[in-house]
Amino acid sequence: GVLVHNCAEQPLPPYGACLLGSINLVRYIVDQGTVGQKPGTSRWGFDLDQLIEDIPIIVRAMDNIVDRARYPLPQQQYEAQSKRRISISVTGLANAAETLGMLYGSPAFLQWTGTILEEINRQCYRASALLAAERGSFPLYDAEKYLAGQFIQSLDDETHDMIRHHGIRNSHLTSIAPTGTISMCADNISSGVEPVFST
Repeated sequence: GVLVHNCAEQPLPPYGACLLGSINLVRYIVDQGTVGQKPGTSRWGFDLDQLIEDIPIIVRAMDNIVDRARYPLPQQQYEAQSKRRISISVTGLANAAETLGMLYGSPAFLQWTGTILEEINRQCYRASALLAAERGSFPLYDAEKYLAGQFIQSLDDETHDMIRHHGIRNSHLTSIAPTGTISMCADNISSGVEPVFST
């Protein structure tokens, strides 16, 4: 369950565009059944392994869109294809957490959310590095400058080493967006990382 649209969730240069792909976290909720379940615990679980397995496919699909998109102006095409900027986001966070029995904003919720978002970030950058090994880095890639960036320096050693060894296919990979419209298209789930609002 990934929905794609253009975004305005990150600062962009002139003629900049970013394709946003939102991962529907509700799709990764699995029924664990009731056998051996402790009282007061949820029968539902989150399939993090499946999410990790899906991310390279999502990154590859988003990278393909950079080449298949139709750009109104040649400057937009150049900007998009020279940086290959994509943005993986999430939607349905609140609904997924509720199903798992967590109150939005609680310590358990914050810990779980941190784990999910850190793993998405890690896997996106690893997938893009492996894609660079296959297809090449984005055209404006400057290894020395890129690897010296504060954010890239914050990645774990293994991910950083993968980028150093292979390069990186996409200059940017993640953003958190409100996903208001696309959350409605996905069975009206909670949008982005927002709580459930009453109407």
